[in-house]
Amino acid sequence: MSDGIANPASLIEVFWIEKYLTFAQTADDRLLGTDCMFVGEYALRGEPADSARFEAALYRNGQTAPVATYDGTDPMWCNKLWVNRKVQSFDSLADLEAAYPPTDRFHWKVSGSEIGGTTLPIGIGGPGGRTDIPQPHPMRLYQEGRRISDYRSVDADKPLTVEWDPFPGGKTGPVVDDLIFLFVDDCHGKVIYFGGLPVDPDYITFRSTSATIPAGTLRRGEDFTVFFSQCRMIDQMDSAGVMNVAVNSFGVELDIRTIGTAAAPCPEPRLKAPFMWLRKTTPGGGLMTWPTIVDGRHCAPEATYNTPR
Repeated sequence: MSDGIANPASLIEVFWIEKYLTFAQTADDRLLGTDCMFVGEYALRGEPADSARFEAALYRNGQTAPVATYDGTDPMWCNKLWVNRKVQSFDSLADLEAAYPPTDRFHWKVSGSEIGGTTLPIGIGGPGGRTDIPQPHPMRLYQEGRRISDYRSVDADKPLTVEWDPFPGGKTGPVVDDLIFLFVDDCHGKVIYFGGLPVDPDYITFRSTSATIPAGTLRRGEDFTVFFSQCRMIDQMDSAGVMNVAVNSFGVELDIRTIGTAAAPCPEPRLKAPFMWLRKTTPGGGLMTWPTIVDGRHCAPEATYNTPR
């Protein structure tokens, strides 16, 4: 290999940089922008304690000061992996583009007793040097074949189908395909439904346009959030067994409520799954730890997600 990292796959699953737009879907199906972000993260193969066995830093090519450093003190549970994520918010996509032009390339440096070295550079705008975020759009919910118009009256005892627009130009990749993520978390911040990952035999693919959440997954009289994301793998390579990817994506959150009486009250304020959007980062502060973790507004992670079978 030519990137010179010694044995990274013993501890690291993926290096990830991302331009990420987030939206809240309203009761009348409008999308309200909540953040425009640059994200830099790595995911572990094992447990969070493994992040203390090395240090990592993300660099913009041609610069000697890192964009962000990672000491492993605040990993979070996301997509069935322990992730160390840092993020910077912007007020608009234009501001994000100005700070991180799509022609920029980045590399990672890691150091530790077991692993060390530098990755080959990867482009946040891909080989063409342009941002290509899929077109954001609202989700559509159905029960018994009928479109749900009131998101505060979902029936927990019936299957819930979530439908979305086709992934524009979605494609397979040399390391990983374009991705679609679908989650539901409850008011206690626990993921109760997950559409899966490429390692799962029946995960939601970029070719999918809907998924059905089984009856009984939701509980009566409670608040939930449906999260949907389309992630375009804009640049990618294998780095000695570790995925190294640049991603352009959007995420949409839709709050729903089920009819009936809840067995237990929801906490106030409600908790969120660790990966959910909470608030913008501090202006001018560069990349910082994901806000849900900083603010302590998340639940303790579960060992597994309830992936449909």
